[in-house]
Amino acid sequence: MTATLLRLPSGAVVDGWRVTGELGNGGFAVVYRVEKNGIQSALKIARHRETSGDLKKTHARTLRELTALLLLDHPNIVGHRGYGYAESGNAYLALDYVEGWTLAEWKERKHPTVREILTVFDKLCAALSYMHGRGVLHRDLKPSNVLIRKSDGEPVIIDFSCATHTLAEELTEGGLPPGTDRFRAPEQFQFLREHKDEHRARYAFKVADEIFAVGAMLYELLTDPRPTEFNGRFALNSPVAPPPAARAVNARAPEALSDLVDDILSRDPKRRPVDTEALRREFSELLAAPGSDYDVPAHAPSEQRQVEPAGSVPPAALVPSLHPAPLKRHVSLMPRSRDTRRWLAGVVVAVVALVAAAAFWFRPEASPPQSPPVIATPTPPGTARSSPSTPPAPGMSPTGPASVSTPGPEIVAAPKEGSPVKTPSLEAPPQAAPRMQKRPPGAAGCASLSLVAALAAGCPGSQIRPEAFTCPAGAERAMREELHWEVRETFLVIADDRYGTNESPWLTAGAAVVAVVPKGHDDPRAVQVAPPGTRFYGTAYYTPHPMGINEGPTAVIRYDRVKLPGQDEQPVCFVVAMPAKDFKDGRVQAVANIIRGKVVDRWP
Repeated sequence: MTATLLRLPSGAVVDGWRVTGELGNGGFAVVYRVEKNGIQSALKIARHRETSGDLKKTHARTLRELTALLLLDHPNIVGHRGYGYAESGNAYLALDYVEGWTLAEWKERKHPTVREILTVFDKLCAALSYMHGRGVLHRDLKPSNVLIRKSDGEPVIIDFSCATHTLAEELTEGGLPPGTDRFRAPEQFQFLREHKDEHRARYAFKVADEIFAVGAMLYELLTDPRPTEFNGRFALNSPVAPPPAARAVNARAPEALSDLVDDILSRDPKRRPVDTEALRREFSELLAAPGSDYDVPAHAPSEQRQVEPAGSVPPAALVPSLHPAPLKRHVSLMPRSRDTRRWLAGVVVAVVALVAAAAFWFRPEASPPQSPPVIATPTPPGTARSSPSTPPAPGMSPTGPASVSTPGPEIVAAPKEGSPVKTPSLEAPPQAAPRMQKRPPGAAGCASLSLVAALAAGCPGSQIRPEAFTCPAGAERAMREELHWEVRETFLVIADDRYGTNESPWLTAGAAVVAVVPKGHDDPRAVQVAPPGTRFYGTAYYTPHPMGINEGPTAVIRYDRVKLPGQDEQPVCFVVAMPAKDFKDGRVQAVANIIRGKVVDRWP
C-alpha cells in the first residue's frame, strides 16, 4: 500500500460495505457508492492513513468530520451510518446516500420559482442555525455541497471535510481555513493582506463568514441561468465593492429579496444578519409576502439554451465564457423609479470596483485581488429605447481558531464561481425603464471624462488594471510542493482557448479567460510539470502603457488556478502579458494568442 489511497474498483468490500461505484474524488477523500444489507450508503475514505505522508492532514480531517457529524442530527444535514478503518489503514465514514441534484443542477433542471428557492434557503438556514448552536461550522458552503433530494425536494447539507467544531484542534498551516475562494467572505482576504508577513497568523472563521456563503449561493441562483457552468462571473468578494444588485442583473429578482442579498454580501459583516436564525426569519418573512414576482421562475427556462456558435466573437457587452461557445446572459432593465439613485450608485461603485480592483504592473514585486467580470449595465430611467439589435453598452457592472461567534467589528472587511452572460430581454417587465443606445464619445469627449466615465464609455485611453494583492491562498505551497514549479520559469500556452494559435484574441477587460498548454512543443521541463492539456483559469486586464518587454499598450491575463490532466485543480500565480493592437468598446485585441507565460510569487 502506498502512502495515498488506492482507488477501489466496483465489487471491492470495505468492512462489509460493497463498492458499487465512485461518487466523488476530492482533495481530502474519495467517496464511493456502497451497499450493505440492502441499504445504499456513501462511503468516504481518507486519501491518507495516519502513518503516511499527509501534508493535507486528510486522516485527521476525516476524524474531525466524524466528530462534527456525531454532534449533529437534523433532517437537512447528511446523517452518518458508521465509521472505521479500511484494511489499508485509511479511515472511512459511512454516510446517508442522498439521491438528488446539487443546488445548481436543481436550479437548471427544475426551473424553480423564486418562492421555491426561498423555501430551500429557509430550510438551509434552519439547519445552519441548529448546527451553529451545537458549535459546528461547515466552512465550505457552496452549491455543490447542498443536495436537493429527488424524493421529497428537501435540501441536505453534505461534505463536512472542511468543518470544525468548538473543541477541534487546528489543522491548517496557512492563514485561511480550507474552503472555496469564491464563497469566502471578503474579510478573509483582508486578513491575508494585513498579515501576509506573519506566518503564524490564522483567521478565526465566524458565523458571519457562513452567512456570506449563504448569500453568495443565493446570488448565483438569482442571477445565473446556468450555475453549473463555470463562466465569467462577478467577483462576489471584491476588495472594494459588492457585485451589482441581483435585481440589476435579473429583473425577475424581487426588490426586497435583492435588498436582503445586498446586505448579506456587504463588505461590512455588521450589515449582515446577526446569525443564521435571524437570516432564517428574514427568509420566512419574504416567503409570507404576497406578490406575483415570487411565483415565477427565477429565469426563463429558454435562457438556459441560448448559446452562440463556437468561435464567434461576442459583443463588447458580453463576458466571454470559459467554454468555446460563450453564453449570453439575461440583463435586466432598470429597477423602479424610486430606486433609481440607489441603482445608479451601485453601477458607479461597480465601475469603480473594476478600476480600483485593478492596479497591475508586470513586475514580481507587486501582488492581486479578485477579478470582477464585466457585463452590460442598465441605463438610467427616462432615456430613449434603443433598437433591439443594438448591443448594450459595456459597463462594470484560506485557517484560524475554530470559534463559533457572531459577526463583529474584530473582522475587517475586504476581498474571489457571478454568472454567465445572457442577452438583454426584449420585453421590459412592468415599471422597467427603457435602455438608451450607446454612442462612444470622440477623442475630445474622452479627454474631458474622468477615468471611471471614460472606462464606462469605452474610451481607448481607459486602463483596466487589477489592484496589487497577494496570490491566492495556498498558491505558493501548491506551486512548490504539488506542481514543482519554480518562480520566473515560463510555459508556452494558448492564452485564450476560444481562439486558434494563429488568431488575435479579443479579450473583455475584467472577464474570465482559459488558457491551455498546446500539443507538439518539445520543452522536456514543461512536459513534466505542465504537460499538454494543462488548463489555466484567469482574468483579463488592459493598460495603454508599456509593460515588461512590451513597448506599447498591453493585454494582461492573470491566471490564479491550474488543472493538469487527471489531477485536482490547484491555486497558482501565472501571468501572461501580450502586446495589444486594438481597443474597442471595452475589449482589447492582443497581437498573438500563443505566448509564454511566467510563474510569479506575487502578482505583478
